[in-house]
Amino acid sequence: MVVVDAQFIEPYTVDLAVQRKSAVTNSSGNFTIIDVNGNMMFKIKDTLFSFHDRHILYDANEKPVLTFKKKLRSIHGRWQAFKGESTAHKDLLFSVKKSSTPKHETELNVFLVENKEETVCDCKVMGNWETKSCSIYAQDGSTILAEVHDKQNITNVVQGKDTFGITVYPEVDYVFIVALVVILTEIKSYDGSRKKKKKNKKKKKTEKKSSDSSDEDNKKEKRKSDDEIKISEGVVRELEEVHNEDEDEDEDEEDEENDEDDEDEEEEYDEEEDYIEHESDDNNNEVYEGEPKFDEYDDETSSTSEDESPTKT
Repeated sequence: MVVVDAQFIEPYTVDLAVQRKSAVTNSSGNFTIIDVNGNMMFKIKDTLFSFHDRHILYDANEKPVLTFKKKLRSIHGRWQAFKGESTAHKDLLFSVKKSSTPKHETELNVFLVENKEETVCDCKVMGNWETKSCSIYAQDGSTILAEVHDKQNITNVVQGKDTFGITVYPEVDYVFIVALVVILTEIKSYDGSRKKKKKNKKKKKTEKKSSDSSDEDNKKEKRKSDDEIKISEGVVRELEEVHNEDEDEDEDEEDEENDEDDEDEEEEYDEEEDYIEHESDDNNNEVYEGEPKFDEYDDETSSTSEDESPTKT
């Protein structure tokens, strides 16, 4: 099965190891493909500042063999592969997209450039990527073209979660298979990133909701506290008003008692004055026994004086 070039087909099974590395720390490329002897056969580099997630596959002699990129405005996340460094439609070799009705955790449909209608896929990738257990099937859905696994019988390879193996069966274009596996890796990486963003967004939303709920609870508690304070202040005011009313009543009663005392004193004073005046009148009008009246005394004196005066001769 030739897709990229006949030179990449062998009559025997080809075992390869794929190592994924960071482009920042690894100048030789993001992916390195090694054979059973530990020799580097291909490397894949990302094109910086590209909006299409453009990747170029180079052979051991730094010759560009294949370019694949993510197509923009694609519902199913379609990827396209081209000859060499080209991205022109005339150099299109195949395209890959996620299945619209997947029956497995991982399911990709592959369409060769000759398949214009795309009613039936030419190849299918199925399996579980998390366990690095995937198979690439021919159009009939039963013939296995290649398998991805997490075990490698290759020397000089550091094994880990970013290293996995590919077994390509005879008469199958292994560059085509490598490209499919790298595209699958990028799709899963993109999906994982989206899930992480959604999870973080959901977490932030939950935290915000919890914060809003907490704020609302705090507001309710504050309103409750304010209401309790208002009630307490109202009770205090009522108690003060009752106390003031009691004090006013006491003052009124005291004033009334004082007024009554003043009236009693005035009455006693008036009675005393009346008594004194009455006593004075009685004393003035009393005639002592044996004491002549002033008028009678005067008359007697006058008469005596007239009798005693001498008679002139």
